[in-house]
Amino acid sequence: MMRSGLFWRIFLGTLTVGLGSVLTVGLVTRTVFTRAFSAYVQTLPGPRGMGMMGGGRTAVVGAAEQAFLTSVDRGVLLGGLVAAAVAAVAAFLLARALTDPLRRLEDGAALLAAGDLAHRVEVGGPGEIVALGQSFNAMADSLQHAEELRRRMVADVAHELRNPLAAARVQAEGMAEGVLPTETARLESLVDDLTHLSRIVDDLQELALAEAGRLAYEMEPLDVVALAAGEASRAAALAAPGVVVRPLTGDSPVQVIGDEGRLSQVMRNLLVNAVRHTQTGHIEVTVGTQGGLAEVRVSDTGEGISAEDLPHVFERFWRADSARASATGGAGLGLSISRRIIEDHGGEVFAESEPSTGTTVGFRLPLAT
Repeated sequence: MMRSGLFWRIFLGTLTVGLGSVLTVGLVTRTVFTRAFSAYVQTLPGPRGMGMMGGGRTAVVGAAEQAFLTSVDRGVLLGGLVAAAVAAVAAFLLARALTDPLRRLEDGAALLAAGDLAHRVEVGGPGEIVALGQSFNAMADSLQHAEELRRRMVADVAHELRNPLAAARVQAEGMAEGVLPTETARLESLVDDLTHLSRIVDDLQELALAEAGRLAYEMEPLDVVALAAGEASRAAALAAPGVVVRPLTGDSPVQVIGDEGRLSQVMRNLLVNAVRHTQTGHIEVTVGTQGGLAEVRVSDTGEGISAEDLPHVFERFWRADSARASATGGAGLGLSISRRIIEDHGGEVFAESEPSTGTTVGFRLPLAT
């Protein structure tokens, strides 16, 4: 109903303007021509010219002049009818050209509302409507991507919770029924499973706060070199036997404005991830400056990441190994949380890797002024 009303409004409005213009031109042309012809007749010698001052046109002009004026009237009328038809066709085409893209947008919005997030509208029409259609398609892309992320997150959360829950349940039921002995090692295993579950829940809550922009920060000047050195020393205790964690940070302080606790959390996530994937070789931590930015790099000599997987390292629940075995590490939320923290500080994260050679993951922050 709304679409039909808009179509007829545009059609009738355009037609009214066209007919009004034709009528105005016809009346003006008829009036000007009549006056000009009357002035011409007055210049003629004889009774015709003399009689124009005393009466109307029909009383003073002859049959030939009268026929000529009648032909002019018919020509103006015929021209008006042709112009009216052209105006009607033009109004119809204009109304349809303007309303068809809007109709497609309306239908597309209805399909999106019904759950068809893959639908895209055909872009066409005037520039403003083309821009509107492009914005609509961009919105649909964003909604589809968000829905895919939501579904994947639900599946990933279920996957991460299923294994420790199942293990804890089996052990608890076995001990409760007397099938399994209640011994220290079994209780410690149960505690480990529950701790892992608690960590996943805490990470999910923190990720939700981070993505909602509700993480609290206490911003103050701090030295990134000292922060990186401290976290590298802690990570050395977690490294596999023979793996050396060496902070190559230099002696000069690098000052930034940030939350020391949150940036330490980021450093810890990067180092723990490097330790987890490095069984031989070394892990290096470097801090430098580049173009007004402080740059922190954590490099390892682990198995590396393939080129197709590299863009996904900061996505939540992502792991390079398809098996997603618990032995590979945590739930895959640490780097995603780290990215949000760095972005909240006005910085950016990056990752570089070559398979079988190693991986470098780090971040850049504006230097303190």
